[in-house]
Formats: sequence, structure tokens, C-alpha cells
Amino acid sequence: MKNFALVQTIGSAILLVYTIVLWGLPIAPAMVVFDVITNHFLTDEKYINYIIYSLTIGVCFMVYILSLLFMSGMTQRIIHVRIPADKDKIVDKLESWTTVRWAVCAHLHRCTHPVLVHTIPSPICNAYYRLAGARIGKGVQINSINLNDPSVISIEDKVVIGGRSVINGHLVEKGQLILARVSLKKGCLIGAGTTIQPGVTVGEGAVIATNGLVGKWKNIPAGEVWAGLPVKLLKESSDRNSQKDE
Repeated sequence: MKNFALVQTIGSAILLVYTIVLWGLPIAPAMVVFDVITNHFLTDEKYINYIIYSLTIGVCFMVYILSLLFMSGMTQRIIHVRIPADKDKIVDKLESWTTVRWAVCAHLHRCTHPVLVHTIPSPICNAYYRLAGARIGKGVQINSINLNDPSVISIEDKVVIGGRSVINGHLVEKGQLILARVSLKKGCLIGAGTTIQPGVTVGEGAVIATNGLVGKWKNIPAGEVWAGLPVKLLKESSDRNSQKDE
């Protein structure tokens, strides 16, 4: 891309403005809810009104959280980089529109962190990741705000992702941006604090132990237990094997 530095500068300014909109606009529906509740439920008793105001602020904060997550997730869904169905990764120059789109989505996801943390684990968290492009099955429990690049992440039924886990779908090598699919198969367990790199597949019923590091392009076979930095085979059979068909 020609004049990438200029594009980056102008884009950063535009993104700053959109960040203000992203953080500020969700306040509007919260204010509407505040007016509706206080107009209908305030009384002549001062101390009862204190309780009403307090509960109303709590409700408004939840409305703000939902609105911000929806707005961020929808924006990411529109602009995220799509990997063709017949490919497992895409590679582009670092100075490209692919990088711009990826960087914007990464920034928007980070903007959700202050509120996303209050929704894990819950259907709200899962709905946000789905909206941002992740494929998530049934009975999935996500305890992390660090599922980066959700558009390349596929999570099958009954997967558990531990707290503080980081899943990356991107890397930068030799002046190129690489986006690669990450696939977590049915019933696998990702321990707390685990880091998973691009191109990884964790097999059905497999376990990655706490604080493990799964390097790029690694394929963890079904039903096995892996641990360490980087992960190595610990056990050939996990207890989750007997649970995967339940």
C-alpha cells in the first residue's frame, strides 16, 4: 500500500473519534432507562428514592454494557478480515488494508475489556464473541476476555476456556501479517492462563493444563493431556474422554 504511514495516521485519528462514539453512545439508552424508571417509581419518601436511584443506576450500567458490546461486536462483524472457506489462513503485507482492518477490530475488542470482564462466563459473553465473528457451539464456558481475533476462532460444544487464557489468531513474521484459524474441538478443556497461538487445533476431549503454551500450527490429538512451556504430552488419555458423548 502506498503512503501507509499517512493512512495509519489519518486512520488513528478516525479511530480515536469512533472510540469516543463507541464508549459514549451507549450512554444514551442507559439515560432513557434512567428517565423511564425514575419518572414512574419515585415517591415522596426521600430514603425510598435513594434505593430507587441506586437500583436504577445498576440497571442503567447493565444497559450500557449490553449496548457497548453490541455496538463493538457488530462493527467487528462488518469489517473483520474473512478467511476464504477453502483456506486455513491468509497472508498479506504488513502495510496493507488487511492489516488496517485487523488492527481496527483488535482495538475495538480491547475497548470492550472494561465491561466484558463483568459478563464472563455467561451467555452475554458468548453472544458478544459470536457477534464479533467467532463460531461457538452449545454449552461453551468462556472465562477470558482475551479471545483475540474472534473471527478466526471456532469453538465446538462443551468446551471450557479457563480464566486469563489468551487465544491469538494472528502473528507477524518477515513483514507479513498472518491470520490463521484456531479450532477447539468438542469437550476440550483449556486451562487457566493458557496461551494458544494461530493455526492450533485442540482435539476432542483434550486438555491443555494451566499456564500451558501451545505454539503456532500445533495439533493436539483428541483425548490427550498436554502441559508446559511449550506444551508437551503429559498423559495419553484425559478424564474428559468419557464425557464427550454425554
